[in-house]
Amino acid sequence: MEESQLIGIINRLKAMQEDAGDEPQPRRFERDGVEKAQVVYNPDTQTYTLDEYQPDEHFEFDNIDLVAIELFELLTDN
Repeated sequence: MEESQLIGIINRLKAMQEDAGDEPQPRRFERDGVEKAQVVYNPDTQTYTLDEYQPDEHFEFDNIDLVAIELFELLTDN
């Protein structure tokens, strides 16, 4: 059985929360070798900032599930 794509997305988002560095570490998400979005976690506000490239949109989420679902929809053919 194939591993869930959502688990992979959530693991990457959780790693951002657990990063103890001084600077937020952005994560880039791509589909078929084309970068589709970038996510940055802000530990001070405990929010994720999602920048989608096509169309150019900017979102903020305070819930890991919501940003994971948005990324899943962006990265899959739904």
